[in-house]
Amino acid sequence: MKTQWVIKFFFAVTIITLVTIIGCKQDESKSSKAGKPKPVLVQAVKVTPHPLETTVELVGTIEPKISAKIIAPSDGVIEKLYVKENDFVRSNQVVGVISSADRIALLGETQARIEQLENLLKTKKDSMDSESIQAELRRAKEDYEQAQRLFLGTPVVSPINGYIIEKPIEVGTIVSAKQPLLTVADLSNLIIRTAISELLLSKIYIGQKLQVRIDAFPEQPFTGVITLISPQVNPSTRTADIEIRVFNANNKLKPGMLAVATIVTDRREHALAIPSDAILNRADGENIVFIVKDSTAYQRNIKTGIHTKTEIEITEGIQAGDQVVIFGQELLKDGIPVKIQPQKGAVKVANDKKELTK
Repeated sequence: MKTQWVIKFFFAVTIITLVTIIGCKQDESKSSKAGKPKPVLVQAVKVTPHPLETTVELVGTIEPKISAKIIAPSDGVIEKLYVKENDFVRSNQVVGVISSADRIALLGETQARIEQLENLLKTKKDSMDSESIQAELRRAKEDYEQAQRLFLGTPVVSPINGYIIEKPIEVGTIVSAKQPLLTVADLSNLIIRTAISELLLSKIYIGQKLQVRIDAFPEQPFTGVITLISPQVNPSTRTADIEIRVFNANNKLKPGMLAVATIVTDRREHALAIPSDAILNRADGENIVFIVKDSTAYQRNIKTGIHTKTEIEITEGIQAGDQVVIFGQELLKDGIPVKIQPQKGAVKVANDKKELTK
């Protein structure tokens, strides 16, 4: 009996010891699991040097550099008009004739007399009066020719080579001296007049080439060159006027079209630039990013340089080859584990965003 009791005692002690050991190991395992945080899902890009430009867009209207208003040299009536819109004219070419009121009245009266005699002659062709009517008709025609020689019309001439772009008059229009009749423009020399901030004057120069976007031709790029920078700054707007000559490829451009000129103000050939959204702004004013190394996120204080609409140059804080977190950085702290998710388009990014916010 005593031997059986001893065996049972040792068996019970052994069971209790085993249970205690197993329980301690499970507690250690749970404690270990609880102390190891779950990796945060992020997306990252590898930083590589590449060219980076900052630009400014200037809006203006296309207009001819050389244009002229053809004005009426005297009072009168437009008797003849030799041109229409889009016609090309040369300097000193006669484009119309203005007749005085006296000339128009005299010619009109003589012409009416001729028509009356011609009609009368038709009705009395075989009568005794036909000869006298014919004689009177000859005198009327002579009077008409003499009136044309004595009361010559005033010619209207173009002062420059170009195309007629405005013609608000027609034959028979009554005009007064110095009244604008036509507008002629040289369409081979088109410009954009605009203004630029005085802060950017040091970034531009005469002869600088730039890209021009025309809303009427969104798929076709045009080239421009700065031809004039105003020698003074407007004190009200703090801007200086500039002129940009735009090359009229295939004569597509028309005066009055809206144009947007893009001027490069800064350029870096080998910039370390990252997406703007990757940068976090702390309450103390410092800018930070997170880089990933060995599946761990590390915080880096950075300094920035030039920037575009989507990228910012980093001058201090990161190096070429670093993997910078561009998605999920709001959930990170220095030293926590992360898992990099591959970028697979906008749909994947949207799904990852939902996953990260859970």
